[in-house]
Amino acid sequence: MFKKNISYIGLILGIAIFVSCQKADDYKKYLVGGEKVYPDGPTKLNVSPGNGRILLTWARGVDARIKKYRIIWNNKTDSIEFDATAFKPDDTVKHLLVNMPEANYTFSIFSIDDQGHKSIPVLVPSANVYGLKYQATLLNRTIKTAVYSESDNGLAIVWKKPDTVNVSTSIWYTNIIGAQKKVMLSPNVDTAKIADWKIGTKIYYQSSYKPSTMAIDSFLVLTKDSLRLQNLPVGKALWKKVNLPNDVDGNAYGSNFASIWDGQAGGYPNIYHTQGGSLPHHFTIDLGGLYQLTRFEEIGRTDCACHNPVKFEIWGIADITNAATTLPGNDSGWKAESIAKGWTLLKEVERSDDGTAPFKVNLLDGIPPVRYIRIRVTKTLDNSVESHMSEISFWYNP
Repeated sequence: MFKKNISYIGLILGIAIFVSCQKADDYKKYLVGGEKVYPDGPTKLNVSPGNGRILLTWARGVDARIKKYRIIWNNKTDSIEFDATAFKPDDTVKHLLVNMPEANYTFSIFSIDDQGHKSIPVLVPSANVYGLKYQATLLNRTIKTAVYSESDNGLAIVWKKPDTVNVSTSIWYTNIIGAQKKVMLSPNVDTAKIADWKIGTKIYYQSSYKPSTMAIDSFLVLTKDSLRLQNLPVGKALWKKVNLPNDVDGNAYGSNFASIWDGQAGGYPNIYHTQGGSLPHHFTIDLGGLYQLTRFEEIGRTDCACHNPVKFEIWGIADITNAATTLPGNDSGWKAESIAKGWTLLKEVERSDDGTAPFKVNLLDGIPPVRYIRIRVTKTLDNSVESHMSEISFWYNP
């Protein structure tokens, strides 16, 4: 047993002596073409997609031997090579590929030293270039609500949170003096307030997006959308009284019929007031334009509720040519004649209070657009044949 151990030890020592006698680089003769040299490859790679282009960036590194970089894509059918010496050690190398069809790409990037040695390629998988196909999928930012309020600084448009990388939303509108204006809404703001919007004019909006936070380009939605608001107040600047047969005057006792559209509800003398006559009685107003009316509000005399109407009818017609009725308002055949002349009943209003406070009602569904309004008072609070109101208002859908 002792002799066997000596034999093993001798064999090991012999091998060690043989190996130690070899040159340190003798292994190179076993390498075909000599020793392989690999310069530093790209590190800290980033990809920034764009519109028909893509930006590739990476760290330059400190290997001074690197003279060129090469990028390969499309299964090695496309490539580009460019000078690396323009970038100093630790610089960020940037290269923009342009005129790229919209598609998904896989890139390989490697460096080349002054002897033509190539680094180990760095693979850039699943990088997108965007274009019209992507743009066609975009939708303008969604509106949650849009409300116009004369008492709350005009128009307020409330938007839903964007569901992708929204850059901005542009809003175009016409202001009160007729000039075109544009405002920008950032993605972190959900409400756009427009105080100088000209009521009834169209509002357009268009959003832009990035495919990702790293993208170098943004994309506009292909078309603008228009905002159609509902229940807008009818402007009163063009209102005027129309004197049709059997209409009451409304200027009695120092009152002024036009007070009911001056925007100043209240008491005498800022009211209309009839004198004598009978009930029912009616008056007619020209709104100055054709409207698809939706709502109505009436405010009675506030300092004396005595003659405030508590029951009345609202009628409308688009054109008063040949629309004059011949029967007085208290005639039993008045409604039939009005309908025959083309008038449409918009609403029968009945108040359960003293007729003083603002009282708003929705008009009937399916009514036609109208320009001329006729209000027929059928009952007052104190059953007087005289009546008065301090303000009336209408709303419409554009």
